[in-house]
Amino acid sequence: MTKEQFKNALQKRLAKRLETESFEDLTAGGSQLRFEMAMAIDGYPFVLPKGANKEDYTALLTNSQYMSGVFDAVIDEVFSKACDTAG
Repeated sequence: MTKEQFKNALQKRLAKRLETESFEDLTAGGSQLRFEMAMAIDGYPFVLPKGANKEDYTALLTNSQYMSGVFDAVIDEVFSKACDTAG
């Protein structure tokens, strides 16, 4: 997956999740780590919320891709933009 493909997928997923919950709730008060986990970048959560669509929670990156740092700037950009919009 290229950085641009990942960015598009992450933005699409964020927009979909924000249809049913606030950014504040999604990030547990604005935490970037929580944002990354909630967006299922690393296959989190381990148990899906009741009524959740499984496709909305599939990992966008493998654990090794996520831990590599290659996509950190993309994650930071999407998170920052979402913070600005939410705030």
